Amino acid sequence: MELLELTELQKVLQDFATDIRDRYRDVLEHNDHIASRALVDSIKTQVIVGDNAYEVTMTLQDYWKYVENDTKPHFPPPDAILRWIEIKPVIPRPGSDGRIPTPKQLAFLIGRKISQEGTTGTHDLEQTKNDILPWWREQISQALGHDMETYIRKLIRE
Repeated sequence: MELLELTELQKVLQDFATDIRDRYRDVLEHNDHIASRALVDSIKTQVIVGDNAYEVTMTLQDYWKYVENDTKPHFPPPDAILRWIEIKPVIPRPGSDGRIPTPKQLAFLIGRKISQEGTTGTHDLEQTKNDILPWWREQISQALGHDMETYIRKLIRE
C-alpha cells in the first residue's frame, strides 16, 4: 500500500510561510520598526517535512525578541544603543541647560531610561500571526482533505 502524499498540504504550508514572512515585513515597515533594515531583511521562512510532522519555521536576527517582547529594566549595551541612534537616526534635543547631548551622552540617557523602565515590545509578529492564522487554518484543513481524497482514490483504483 502506498503512503499518503501530502502535496497539497506542503503547497499550502509554503504559501503560509511566504505570507507570514511578507506580512510581518510589511507590518514592521508600516510601524517604522526598521532602523537598519537588518531585522526585516533577515526574515526567512521554511517548511520542514519530518517523518511525523510538518513545521513552518521562521529565522530572524537574534535581537527580534527584544523588539517583539517587553523587557524588564536592564542596562543595554551602550554600543548597541549608539549604533541604533546613528542608524535610526535619533535627533537629540537640547536639555534644560540648552546644550545638545553628544551621541554618547544620548546613548547613556536612553540606556539609563531602559535600565529604569525596560522597553515596550511591538508584538508585531504575534499580531501578524493572529491576524492571518484563522484563514490559513481553513486552507490547511482543505489541503489535508484534498490530499486524503487523492489517497483514497488511488487506493480504490489499486
